[in-house]
Amino acid sequence: MPFGALQSPRVPARWCLVCGELWLTDGISNVVLFAPFGISLSLLGVRWWRVAIVSFACSLLIEYMQSIGLPPARSAAWADVVANTLGGLTGVLVVQLRQWAIAPSPRLATRLTFLWSVGAIAVLVFTSSALGFRDNAYDVGVYTRSTYDHTPGMGWFGGVVDSASVDAYQTTQRGTGPVIVETAVAPRTVKLSAVVRGREEGNTLVPIVFVHKRGDTSAVTFIGERADAAELLVSRKAWDWGLAMPSLTLPGVFVNRTVTDTRVLRLSAIAAPDHLELHARSAYFDGDRTMLLTPTLGWTMIQTLIKRDSTFAIVARVGWLITLVFPIGWFGAQSGARWKSILGVAIGIVVLSVSTMPRVFGVAPIALGEWETMTLLVVSAAIVARQRLRALSR
Repeated sequence: MPFGALQSPRVPARWCLVCGELWLTDGISNVVLFAPFGISLSLLGVRWWRVAIVSFACSLLIEYMQSIGLPPARSAAWADVVANTLGGLTGVLVVQLRQWAIAPSPRLATRLTFLWSVGAIAVLVFTSSALGFRDNAYDVGVYTRSTYDHTPGMGWFGGVVDSASVDAYQTTQRGTGPVIVETAVAPRTVKLSAVVRGREEGNTLVPIVFVHKRGDTSAVTFIGERADAAELLVSRKAWDWGLAMPSLTLPGVFVNRTVTDTRVLRLSAIAAPDHLELHARSAYFDGDRTMLLTPTLGWTMIQTLIKRDSTFAIVARVGWLITLVFPIGWFGAQSGARWKSILGVAIGIVVLSVSTMPRVFGVAPIALGEWETMTLLVVSAAIVARQRLRALSR
């Protein structure tokens, strides 16, 4: 998002190394962005150290241009230079290891099968942990009206909030601006509701009901408006680690609504350990949306371009599952005479580990459709690998 659309407290410092709230997500995105550049140079025969120099120089030029206002409303960061250079070197590494990945020996394939299985489990464990609570969560929160009269670093809601509730705590406002509530402890499940008239103009995210911990300006959870949509956001461990937290969007809630509109809109939401819910009710709109917080949401945490409910979400989700499990089938099928046993053990370890994650971390179980997709990917990879081996043996 161009920084011209952000409030000044949320703009990262110039030439920073740890930049903004999503510093790790931005870093991973920049590594991935420059990896194809490194792959291309390496395939052209450029030595790794020259790839590093070229990646560094190109990135430094980009950041310098941003520092002088081209394009406007951007900020230069050393973090981007470092991440882009690492991306170029990652591309070199991909090229150097491609032969191992395409045609490993049976012994190496066996090791890669189990290594990739452990890596996939580690990614899913990390995601499950990131979806967990930032500190010790309690079953019940104690709420009071916040001492803040404005959500730190975020906008002012131009509509009118007649009343709002957070669990059993209720308050009235009958004025513009968000309802800001603080709690001494962050509960496991938070239920929010608000009675709203009017709307906020513009396309930036503006809170309507904002809940934060005492002494911490980041939200435990909040309902907000972005353009014509209502959004539910929560902060979990991912937020503290510099990762993006998936949000739940309900589009069309504020369509054909003006700032001074007197028609009542009722918003309600639930932020639970394993899912998010968002509901909107009015004379002209009736909608609901639910999102399960599963271990496979890691792709939403490392990039901000494709939202979970966007048109391309299915492509991103399948691509993420391919990355996690396709190599297991590919390597397993090339692991020698006992490949079926080796592949079966690797798959069993993954299935057993993933099945225990909801009980350990409190996340939602992986949906049946995702299990089916992962099974199809592993089987497809194994079939392709076996066909390739047969063709080579002839």
